[in-house]
Amino acid sequence: MAERGKKIQSRIAWGITGAGHFLSSSIENLLALNEVDVFLSQAAKEILPSYGLWETLKGSSHRIFLDESASSRSITKLYSGEYKLVVIAPVTSNSIAKMICGIADNLITNLFAHAGKCQIPVVLLPCDSQPEINSLTPQGVQVLVHAREVDLENLSRLANWPGVSVVDDIDGLKSYLDTFLAEQP
Repeated sequence: MAERGKKIQSRIAWGITGAGHFLSSSIENLLALNEVDVFLSQAAKEILPSYGLWETLKGSSHRIFLDESASSRSITKLYSGEYKLVVIAPVTSNSIAKMICGIADNLITNLFAHAGKCQIPVVLLPCDSQPEINSLTPQGVQVLVHAREVDLENLSRLANWPGVSVVDDIDGLKSYLDTFLAEQP
């Protein structure tokens, strides 16, 4: 635990929800970073094998925390000053809706809520960031996804919250991370 008034802040907490869109590129980006702890929702744990990414993630040197209990005790590390940034990528519209309503009923929404309480910056890469998105299914079939108006409205509202940054695509996430990490002592 950090000494009173002194924060360690050396790691990134990276949450993943059950979104398939941006999943492969998000995993690729997190694997390229050091000092990342990965937080997986139940849906993320279910979908990662479908995209052939579970073994890759499991074989990495990153610590992985699974959504296995109602208490989400693993997020208490936010209060010790262990994390300098929370990334949630990709994030589903379901999780965005919960975040905007203040619902923290799973590991990822708890991670988001407590990052705000600890004033740790959060960057989100939503899967429904545009009105129309070309996405790949686990079988490699490209499909056109139409974001609902309510999902775009929730995202717009969340983007205006203090401490929350929303990026539109993987290049935006990479740029955000590069800038954020370059500014760190």
